Amino acid sequence: MSTPQPANTWSDLIARAPFVIVVALSTAWVVFVLAYLARTGLDAVMSLPIAELASLLVAISAPLLGLWLVTAVLGQRAELADLRRRLGDMTAQSRQSLQQAEVQSRAMLEMEVQLKRSLSGDTRRLALQDLASQTAVIGECLGILKADNIDIAWARFGSGDIGAFIQPFLKFASEHADLADRMGEAVARDPTARAALAGFVRRYERLIAVLADDKLALETLDEGPLGRGYQLFKAAEARALVAPLDDATNDGA
Repeated sequence: MSTPQPANTWSDLIARAPFVIVVALSTAWVVFVLAYLARTGLDAVMSLPIAELASLLVAISAPLLGLWLVTAVLGQRAELADLRRRLGDMTAQSRQSLQQAEVQSRAMLEMEVQLKRSLSGDTRRLALQDLASQTAVIGECLGILKADNIDIAWARFGSGDIGAFIQPFLKFASEHADLADRMGEAVARDPTARAALAGFVRRYERLIAVLADDKLALETLDEGPLGRGYQLFKAAEARALVAPLDDATNDGA
């Protein structure tokens, strides 16, 4: 069974061909010089004048020196060309790596932005749900929302109507201008309703602060039912703070 030859054997032979040719030529030249000296005779050569002997030695060594000098220069040029090719490949790989790193960085930034948007959206939904819960508690305590109305309001809220719980308050306020005062006096006597009212006001203010950079969402929320409900509840909270003082004044009188 024959052993398969490496795929680069032929290319290696081609790359070494100049060196092999130079060695062969050098060997042939040395053989020729030795044959010439043997035919001429060593005594005849040694009897030559110094100048002629020096010229003979130069004539013998010059072809070899020139041949190997040319070979060395060509070899250095080949090495420089190979080095340039490798540097070019490394540069191309570096550029490709930089491009890949840039693409990955952009992908990571986009993922981060999407994650922040997702977290922001989840936070807003939680805040809106909390506002709806606080409004439901206030409505139950004050009798503005009944049990069947709360179920309907939750269904509307689940379908996307974020003002489902605040609408009955706004409708009642359109019919009773003093609703804020009446609510304040009522929640002042009901700790549960008062805590829910304060929770609604604080949660809405925090939500507005989060949306400070989103002008469209801020305007939509502030001008919508929740914004008007906040104004009503804020006034009711202020009234609830002074209601105990009024009761104390009346009792003293």
